[in-house]
Amino acid sequence: MGLFGDSKKDKSRTKQKEGTGPSGTPVETTKIIELYVDSINNITRKTDVVGSIDPYVMVYANDVLVGKTKPVNNTTSVVINELFVFKSKGDPITTKLRFTLMDDDDIGDDDEVGSGSFNPAVEESLDNQLIHLKWKGKDIGSLSITMKIKEIMLV
Repeated sequence: MGLFGDSKKDKSRTKQKEGTGPSGTPVETTKIIELYVDSINNITRKTDVVGSIDPYVMVYANDVLVGKTKPVNNTTSVVINELFVFKSKGDPITTKLRFTLMDDDDIGDDDEVGSGSFNPAVEESLDNQLIHLKWKGKDIGSLSITMKIKEIMLV
């Protein structure tokens, strides 16, 4: 017998399958949402007198603010690649998503540039979705998003 126990491999640990407890019973799982805000595309609405907007996106799930992307200075199109992870009450596929594009202002309140929504329940795919943004009924550009529903173990 060695300093740290028997030198023979402990076979009871190697036979346990991933996602099961010691007796082989499955562990409880839950589903989470990974939402990637990939990019802001071709924004045509200006809210500043000089220069372009300083855009950021406010992300809502079932009317709850999940988070905001970081503002990017002076641009109408930009790759963002920001991830938001959250758990929805009920089935994640029924989560209603809303996006509000804002213009970050140093002086005064930030300006709303436009907004759009996404209902994953009516989509065939959740990858590379284009969210059309509108302001007062007019198209003003788009966002690219990817939504992933993942099952994770509760340990």
